[in-house]
Amino acid sequence: HGMIDLSTATTVKSADIKSQKKNSFEISTNEMTFLMFADDEKSKDDWIGNVGRSIVRASGTYLQKNEVEDDNNDDDGDDDEGVFENSENHPYFND
Repeated sequence: HGMIDLSTATTVKSADIKSQKKNSFEISTNEMTFLMFADDEKSKDDWIGNVGRSIVRASGTYLQKNEVEDDNNDDDGDDDEGVFENSENHPYFND
């Protein structure tokens, strides 16, 4: 057993076809791809979603929507927590 440093991960995606096994997914870094297996499809989808959000957070190139649009208080009832988007004001995009 070991740990994967998600700050070095670049992608996470389903790998059922590649592995020829159900409920599989892969986490890739620039150097290596890790093949993982979940107990069921829901668990696989949960893993892919959670790892994907971790990759986005660790990348530093995206900000939470509510941090980007503080002054745009829309009361549409939508829960914007956990929604990430590209920020026009982020230094990464304004070299």
